[in-house]
Amino acid sequence: MLENFHVSESFKVIYKEGNNLFEKLAPEQIRTIRKRMIECILATDMFNHALLFNTFKSKLESYKIVNGQNVDKLLLPDSHKDAEIKNYEIQQMVLSECVHTSDISSPCKDIKVCDKWLELVYVEFFNQGDKEKENGLPVSMLCDRTNTNINKGQVGFIKFIVSPQINLISNLIPEIQPYIDNIRTNLKYYEERIEEVRSVI
Repeated sequence: MLENFHVSESFKVIYKEGNNLFEKLAPEQIRTIRKRMIECILATDMFNHALLFNTFKSKLESYKIVNGQNVDKLLLPDSHKDAEIKNYEIQQMVLSECVHTSDISSPCKDIKVCDKWLELVYVEFFNQGDKEKENGLPVSMLCDRTNTNINKGQVGFIKFIVSPQINLISNLIPEIQPYIDNIRTNLKYYEERIEEVRSVI
């Protein structure tokens, strides 16, 4: 899993001499930060997207968190049984969802940035597909340069992944509305070009 690699490399960099951000922290603080970092990074794995999305959606609905209202209800009262554990879990859920949303947020950016990012993503995808073919492996979805419609793939990504995710997060952070506006603009851009043949090197 690529995300496990990201976790491993992150801590290699942090613990490299001269980089240690944790050197003045207590061991318990380091354990908490490390745990949070690992959970946030693993949340970027698209395999976990549906579960995280549905769990977070259910939590926001249960507290009636809409358009920034009732956010304070995410904080449980101190008298609540196991309040510290519950608060940690809710905080982690919010952190993980925010990091995951950021990870898939390229369609939220200006179209020039969004489209350049799309191109770079498909360079990676197609290189992976080429390697899979070379090794006699099944080619992963969207990784076959001979039959993948890039713009159509982007339309699906925006409609079924990014737009629902960013709209969900906007209930917690309504200030992100400009990014939602960008998504709508960018979706229209790719829908109008859905039959266009694009290639990347």
